[in-house]
Amino acid sequence: MSRARFAAALAAIALLALLGAEVARFSLWTTSDEPAHLAAAREWRYGPGMVSNFEHPVLMKLLAGISLPREKPAMEIDETRAGRAPMPFIFAGLALVTGLLARALAGNGAGLAAAALIAIEPTLRGHGTLVQSDVLVAFFLVAAALALDLAARGSGERSIDRRWLFASGILYGLAMASKYSAFPFLAVFAIAAVFRFSAARFSLKVNGARVFALVAIALATLALVQLLAYAGTSDEAFREGLRGTFQGLPQERAVLGLARTLPKWIAGYGAGLLFVQGVAGPGERFNYFFGEVSGRGHALYFPVALGIKLTAAVVLASAAAFLTAGFGLFRGARLRRLLFGRAALPAALGGAYLAAACASNVNIGVRHALPAVPFLLVAAAGAGRTLLAHRPRAFRAALAGVVLLAAGESALRLGREISFGNFLVGGPAGIPAILSDSNVDWGQEQGQVFERVRRGDLGRVGLTTLIVDESGARAVGILGQVTGPDAGVDTVFFSRFLWDIARAIEKNSEPWPKFVWLRGWLPPLRRGLEARAVSIEPFGDTQLLMRLRPATPTTASPFATPAPTR
Repeated sequence: MSRARFAAALAAIALLALLGAEVARFSLWTTSDEPAHLAAAREWRYGPGMVSNFEHPVLMKLLAGISLPREKPAMEIDETRAGRAPMPFIFAGLALVTGLLARALAGNGAGLAAAALIAIEPTLRGHGTLVQSDVLVAFFLVAAALALDLAARGSGERSIDRRWLFASGILYGLAMASKYSAFPFLAVFAIAAVFRFSAARFSLKVNGARVFALVAIALATLALVQLLAYAGTSDEAFREGLRGTFQGLPQERAVLGLARTLPKWIAGYGAGLLFVQGVAGPGERFNYFFGEVSGRGHALYFPVALGIKLTAAVVLASAAAFLTAGFGLFRGARLRRLLFGRAALPAALGGAYLAAACASNVNIGVRHALPAVPFLLVAAAGAGRTLLAHRPRAFRAALAGVVLLAAGESALRLGREISFGNFLVGGPAGIPAILSDSNVDWGQEQGQVFERVRRGDLGRVGLTTLIVDESGARAVGILGQVTGPDAGVDTVFFSRFLWDIARAIEKNSEPWPKFVWLRGWLPPLRRGLEARAVSIEPFGDTQLLMRLRPATPTTASPFATPAPTR
C-alpha cells in the first residue's frame, strides 16, 4: 500500500470516528460527572475563574468552556451537548494517532486495523464524546508515545530527531494537564524512553540527556497550561474556592498552606493531587465486584471490566496475541528481538497504566482504564505481525477478521455505546452479576426514561438514581428522587447500580463512615419498595421499572438526595 493510500484510508477512519462520536454527543444524556465539569468550565469562561472542581486538571475544562454559550441554557442537556463539542475531535485524534503508532511498529495493515477498532469500539466511542478526562489523556499519551518512537528512529543509527523529541515532551505535558494519573506515570514514560533509545543504540550519555530534556519539556508545558488557565483567577477567589472544596477534609490545612506560599497555577495542581489522593483512599468508594461491595479496590476489576466492555473479537484476539507472544519469547533470540522491537513499547505503557489502575481503590468506571486500550491494541498488532511474519496474508486476514467481527458486534448493539457487554457475558443483562460501571448506570439512559414517562400510563413517577437531569425530569413531570419506601409515587425507575449495591451492602460489615451511612437508608429503601411493588421489570440496560401500590406521600424535597457525611 502506498503512503498516499494509507493516509487516505486512515483519514476516512478518523472521519468515521468523528461522526460516530458526534452522533453520541447528541444521543447520550448527561452523565454523572459532567455537570461538575461543565460548571467549572463556565466559571473559567464567564465567571471568577478556576475556583472549583479541583479533582480534575484544567485542560478538559478549558476545552469544554470554549464552546459554552454566554447564557446558560434552560435545559441542562443543551449545556452538556455544547460543552461536549470539542470531544469528538479528540476521539478522532485518538483513532488517528493509534493508527500511526501501529503502522510505525507493525505496518500499514496493522495501522488501519488499530485505528478502525478505536473508531468501532462502543465503550470507547461513547466515552469519547463525554466531558471527561480519560479519552483526552489517552489521546495525548498515545500521541506522545508516537512522537517518542519517531524521535528514536531519527535519520541515522546514532542520530535523534529533536523535533519529535520536543513534540513528545509537549504532548506528555498536555497529558498531565488532562488527568492527574499522567503525573506519576511520567516516571514510567521516562523509563520507556530510556529503553526505546537504547534499542536505537544511542549512548548512555545521549539517552540520559534526551530523556532529561523530554521530562523538562513536559513539565514546562504543564506549567504553561496551568499559568494560562489561572491567569484570570484572583487570589481571593482562588483561596475561597479551595476553602469551600476542602473544608472539613484532612487535606484542608496542607492545601491552604500551598495557596499561601505558591503561585495559583502550582497550588491548584498540588491541591488537585491532594484531593485525588483523599477521595481515592480506602472506604471512599463503593467498589462493586461479583456481587460484593468493598471499600478497597479489587485487583482484577479493570481486566474483567475491559474483558466484558470491549467487543469480544478484540478481547479474544488480543489475548491470543499476547499468549502466543509469551511462548514466542522462548523460541530464539531473533524472534525475541523482533517481539521487543514491535510490541515492547506499547505493551509496557499499556500494561503499566492498567497495573496502576488495578492498584487503585477506585473500581467504579471502566473509563479509568481506557488509556491502556490503544496501547494494548498496538502491542497485540505488533506481536501478531512478528508471529506471522512469514505468512503476511494470514496476518492481514486475521486483522480483517477482527475488525469485521468487532464491527458486527458493535452494529448489533447500536445505541448502547456505553451500556455494553459482549456476548461472553450475555450482553448488558450479564453485567450486573459481575460489576456496575459508573457511566453505564448514572445517566446514560435518562433520555429513554424521560420518553417513557412522556408516553403516560405510569401515574406519579419518581427516580432512585445517583444523578438526574432535573430540568429534563421536570419537563416530563417526574416528581424527583425517591429516598423513602413510603414515597407518594405510583412508579419508580430504580437504578440497577443502586439496586445491586443495596443487596451487596447488607452483606458488608466494614466500618467506613460512608458505608454505615449507605447501609442506613439504601437496603431499607429497596426492601420497602419491593414490598409495595406490583411488578418489577427491566427497563433498558440500567434501570428497573417498579409499579407500586399506593402509599402516604413523604414530605421530603422532591429532588433531595441523601449525601454521605465526610
